[in-house]
Amino acid sequence: MKRPPMFLRLRVHGEKTRPACWLPLFLLLPLILLALVILSPLILVVIIFLRLSGRGRRQLRVARIAFGMLCSISGIRAAFDLLCSTRGFCVDVSGRNERVHISVI
Repeated sequence: MKRPPMFLRLRVHGEKTRPACWLPLFLLLPLILLALVILSPLILVVIIFLRLSGRGRRQLRVARIAFGMLCSISGIRAAFDLLCSTRGFCVDVSGRNERVHISVI
């Protein structure tokens, strides 16, 4: 069974040694969903405004396709599978003086 990742670890190495920052993803995901629900009326108003001004034909079509994909069972399952596949994802970025390491656990 697939499980979504639980933590995101952010570590910055530089001249000073700093402790790693552990972000609990299981607490951040409900906040992201809440932000999407709150912003959805604003997105709808922007789409209507673009449609009435004549510039929103393509944006309306893209929004309709994206909304249809996200509201279908297969779209929800695909989004969940994508989230579950990020477990073990690591990013290392190095500069002259600092190095940033991000890992999803």
